Amino acid sequence: MVGEMHTRRRVPVGLRILAIAVVLAMLFVPLGSALAEGDSNPGFDAVFVMDVSYSMNATDRDRIAAEVTKMFMDMSEAARTQVGFVAYNHKIVEAQPLAPLTQEEQKSLLKKKIAELRFSGYTDLGLGLSKGSELVGSGKGGGRPFMILLSDGGTDFGPIFTGRSVEDSNKDVERVIAEAQAKGYPIYTVGLNHDGSVNAPQLEAIASKTGGTSFITESAGDLPEIFNNIFAKQIRSVLVPVAAVTATGELQEVTVNIPNGSMNEANIVLLSEHPIAETHLYYNSKNIRFVKSDKYSLLKIPQPQKGAFLLKFKARPGDFVKISLLGNYGLKAGMELAQPVKGVPSTVSAFLLHQADGAKLADADVYQSMKAELIVKDLKTNKEERTPMKLNGNGFETQTVFPHSGKYQARIFMSSPDFYRETAVSELDIANTAPEAIGSGAIELTKEDGDAKIDLKNYFRDVNQDKLSYTIASNSNAKLADFAVDGDTLTVSSMHAGKAVLTMTVTDDEGASVTSDLVINVYSVVQRYLIIAGIVLAVLLAAWAVYWLLRPKPRFAGRLEGYFLNTASGSDIPVKYWPLASFEKRQITLRELFASLDVNEPLPEAQHIIIEAGKNGTIVLRHNTRCTIEKGRTPIPRNKKESISYNDKIYITFEDHLTEIELRYKEVKPNAL
Repeated sequence: MVGEMHTRRRVPVGLRILAIAVVLAMLFVPLGSALAEGDSNPGFDAVFVMDVSYSMNATDRDRIAAEVTKMFMDMSEAARTQVGFVAYNHKIVEAQPLAPLTQEEQKSLLKKKIAELRFSGYTDLGLGLSKGSELVGSGKGGGRPFMILLSDGGTDFGPIFTGRSVEDSNKDVERVIAEAQAKGYPIYTVGLNHDGSVNAPQLEAIASKTGGTSFITESAGDLPEIFNNIFAKQIRSVLVPVAAVTATGELQEVTVNIPNGSMNEANIVLLSEHPIAETHLYYNSKNIRFVKSDKYSLLKIPQPQKGAFLLKFKARPGDFVKISLLGNYGLKAGMELAQPVKGVPSTVSAFLLHQADGAKLADADVYQSMKAELIVKDLKTNKEERTPMKLNGNGFETQTVFPHSGKYQARIFMSSPDFYRETAVSELDIANTAPEAIGSGAIELTKEDGDAKIDLKNYFRDVNQDKLSYTIASNSNAKLADFAVDGDTLTVSSMHAGKAVLTMTVTDDEGASVTSDLVINVYSVVQRYLIIAGIVLAVLLAAWAVYWLLRPKPRFAGRLEGYFLNTASGSDIPVKYWPLASFEKRQITLRELFASLDVNEPLPEAQHIIIEAGKNGTIVLRHNTRCTIEKGRTPIPRNKKESISYNDKIYITFEDHLTEIELRYKEVKPNAL
């Protein structure tokens, strides 16, 4: 529990403090950036330019400007913020260069200097802005600069001679505006109006020309709405009302809801007409920092936990106390868009990234409370289209179509009840792709079928989904048929057998084109049947050839036994056995059989007696000799193939009419040697 008790004098401050303090405090909240953006969000360089002329005694008798500046410093993230200020009347009263808030002593010194400012003299607006511009330019922290001007009127020198005129001051104002435009930082103007003397047109011009916003505090009740509109472009965190109660003088309690666990810092702000006497937050942490001032009380919780926490406070009876929560998120928006193609839906995804390391946020509580929309601006028509995105896990997704070529700008806006982020603008240059021909372009028609309608979308396409127009550029055979194009259809009529080449020019709606040929073949029924028959015959012949080449080839299986009945040499040759399966070849000569078993009889004609493997275990014998060869008692003529089965006998009388051999073909049994 964090608590504080304190009592201070009565300070009659209205809701102006709430509005101004809150808006200025929210300026330090980090800006979102696109995934591709190089900005690492280094922080802020804030320069306050404060009017301390005598008229401010009436306009700002409650010291709103000083209180707002102090509150800004208290709510800022010290490590990322530098603050400087200029106090001016008809001269520079005080100037504090930009200084970091990391040291409490430095912050206290700044607060002290601001609190000690006294209102006197007249007003030289241009002089004050010039000094403020000088301080903005002196920043070395690399933060995002901006200037806040608080004034109750325009330039007024009164009777005092300063060597400057209103014209000189106005020139300085214009010069500062030009410098801010060149350096890209905004100037916010706050007109503290008391008697209607504030120069509203000049304050509006300063803000609008630099990208800032101007507002005039005339009615305290109008301020919250005015401020929401003013800082819509810059604020990335939303002040969430917690409670608005009338104080009883006793301890009162409200519940503060921390919506998720992704805040870098939670700021609980209590504002009242008088100082808050006591503040107690029931939260289990020793790192809560309590800041108290005459106009506000502030509790800062680093890395707060998600949950509902009890806040007790005691304020002066009758005071209207407003309690608000301002979350500081170290997050930036990211966007992913695949290479877009004109006319084709492109998927766009959005997500949040941690600024510290660029990792994607994986907190479902944050995404569940958010909405996202894709904003695409067509620079050709200057029209902007907003597309709601759907929640998809830890991120959002949608699809968009770029309808024509040209330059577009795309960005993502993501918002939740307590903060929002926006990516940087992505510049897109969408190109048009010319149509293209697809397929071979060959078209076959039969003249007996009559008129033919051809869908040209089957032969041409456009990746951009453009509407295509078709033109017949040339026709190689005008006598073949009549051709006509209607939309996407090519009509062919009055056909004759033959061939024509149509050269087509196809153009999309942006003028890109392609030229390609369509080959039209017109057949009669007889021609078509002949072609089909030829194709079938060719297929059959090819199948037969494949079968012939790949058919199973028979191999030797049995055994030959050779009985030499007589020899020219008179040698007694024993019975010879030839296991034919031992020969790898599919055919063998009788000469090769003799040589395998060292039969050396001079029988040259044996070379021309050939034995081949046959089907089903048979062998085939053929010869080209003058030998007498018989199968059993049947002669085997020269060059005739004779099938030999198991147990058949072959008798051969060689050309010398002396040598005789009997060949017996036997089946080899499984147990045979």
